[in-house]
Amino acid sequence: MTSIASRAIRQAVLPVALLGLFACGCACFGHHGVQAATPGGGHSPQHVATRGTIPPEFLDLVTRKKAFVNLATVLPNGSPQVTPVWFDFDGKYIRVNSARGRVKDKNMRRDPRVALSILDPDNPYRYLSIRGRVIKITETGAVEHINGLARKYRGMDIYRSPRPDEVRVIYVIEPRRVAGQS
Repeated sequence: MTSIASRAIRQAVLPVALLGLFACGCACFGHHGVQAATPGGGHSPQHVATRGTIPPEFLDLVTRKKAFVNLATVLPNGSPQVTPVWFDFDGKYIRVNSARGRVKDKNMRRDPRVALSILDPDNPYRYLSIRGRVIKITETGAVEHINGLARKYRGMDIYRSPRPDEVRVIYVIEPRRVAGQS
């Protein structure tokens, strides 16, 4: 009996704990007095945490820079699945694009909880982590959206899909918890 109960508890708690650890990263530890190392012994890192809004000092990561986001979703067995993806920010929501039927597509349709980690391409000690929820999934405008992301990330006017039958999808993510280090 005990092993069945403890297994059920582990299956329920472990995925949430892993996703939370990924989303918070070193920022969580920084809030408890542990400082991340900086190259050359520079100044102490600055940690920021907010509820749902991107702090102004990190807006460049979501608007101007060609930073990738590591998107964490939850697999059916509760374990995390992480994929680097292109993204954009509309001033309130993070938007990512994928194809219908992929693992992350199935995961976000089943469980809207996601975690995002954005590393500054110019300074690996500066990052933003976001926990949020997918609030909208739509195919409307998804081809135009992926073409815009192809312009941002590759300088191409049109995204060249590897499969002609691919159906593009936009996932609109509402940030719920935001933490960063600069």
